[in-house]
Amino acid sequence: MLKGFSVKDLILIAALAALGIAIKPLVGPFFKLISRPMGIPGGSFAGGFYMMWLVLAIVIVQKPFTGIIFGIIQAFGILIFGIAGNHGALSLVSYTIPGLVADLVYLIFAKRNHIVSQIFMCAYANGAGALISVYVMFRHPPLIMLIVLAMALVSGTVGGVISYGIHKSLKETRIIQ
Repeated sequence: MLKGFSVKDLILIAALAALGIAIKPLVGPFFKLISRPMGIPGGSFAGGFYMMWLVLAIVIVQKPFTGIIFGIIQAFGILIFGIAGNHGALSLVSYTIPGLVADLVYLIFAKRNHIVSQIFMCAYANGAGALISVYVMFRHPPLIMLIVLAMALVSGTVGGVISYGIHKSLKETRIIQ
């Protein structure tokens, strides 16, 4: 799976994965103030801000399996460093599946660097992560799952728009090609 990736690609994926982990303690508490009283996991509400780094990695590197590699790196980072949101070995699933979903959505779109494709990648990746969290880890009933999914899709949409803006700025300043 790593055969087609350059060292530069892998460093970029790892750096963006680290940013995704680093932003959690900064953004998470704010969103938990809103989500906790409703009994909803804060990650699904704030997930769009975590997933935008995943989407950026995919659209910058532009190679199959980027999302999966990103997810694996994040999962191991969470497990090794014990950062908030650690669900033990289930982190391998809850971080890798959104990467897989984003990779699959990326393959569907012809215009992969367009705002619509980034919104769908981020929203669906966040939706997948939220569903894994509420179903597997928290065992919420179906109504709560639908509410969480709706929040995750909205948050993912916002994350996709932010991802697009960052990507566009990086291209305009010629930091990336």
